[in-house]
Amino acid sequence: MIRDARDAAFTLIELLVVIAIIGLLATIGLPALKGFGKGTGMAGAERQLLQDLGLARLWAINGRTTVYVVFAPPNILSRLAQGSTSPQIMKQLTNLVSGQYSAYALLSTRTVGDQPGQGTPRYLSEWKRLPQGILIPTNKFSAVNLDPPVLNYPPEYRRGFSTNTFPFPSTTQPLSFWTLPYIAFNPQGQVISETFNGKPHDALIPLAEGSIFFRGGNGGYLAVPDMVMKPAYNYTNHWIRVNWLTGRASVDQATRPRF
Repeated sequence: MIRDARDAAFTLIELLVVIAIIGLLATIGLPALKGFGKGTGMAGAERQLLQDLGLARLWAINGRTTVYVVFAPPNILSRLAQGSTSPQIMKQLTNLVSGQYSAYALLSTRTVGDQPGQGTPRYLSEWKRLPQGILIPTNKFSAVNLDPPVLNYPPEYRRGFSTNTFPFPSTTQPLSFWTLPYIAFNPQGQVISETFNGKPHDALIPLAEGSIFFRGGNGGYLAVPDMVMKPAYNYTNHWIRVNWLTGRASVDQATRPRF
């Protein structure tokens, strides 16, 4: 017996039921997928920082030198507005504008064989960036962190990065020197850039979820090269702690106020 092809087709009611089920599943699943993506970005940032901080420590020990993890400074736009450096440096700075608060690199100011007082600085890595949507809060780049979310934190959590003068953004000629935030490891693999009340202290790197936007001025965005973080003060409970004595980095598990 030959069946009519129409007997095997979907009815309109069956098709509508299937569409309704698909719509219901999408409604339930999309928020979960959105949260999964954010979690993956934060987890990726943590893994990336742990790996690169460990690499800096290892290179310091193996090279018997001091290795710096330097962060892109928050004033790149002001230097671009001045136009007071070489075209090559200007191009490199332009490429790093979008990496402010998320870009960092490994740097050594001395190599094996250098004469005393005559170091040869060189970048040990390219400039790297945290995953999209993850950044280091803006006030970590200030001497004292006074963002509202951390006002009730212990003083160690409110301190900004240490700063010093380094070649930036590269060590190619002509050299351009900038004041950069940094974390440093000595030849024993210990953190030497952090002190609190005159004593060595762990380095802390907070992480936030958000984006950096540039305010414009009457003369365009270069005229007022200041940045804002949106959402403002968007700290998370994700911190990277680098033990000053061992130089080993870990995701911070210390008890602290939640917000």
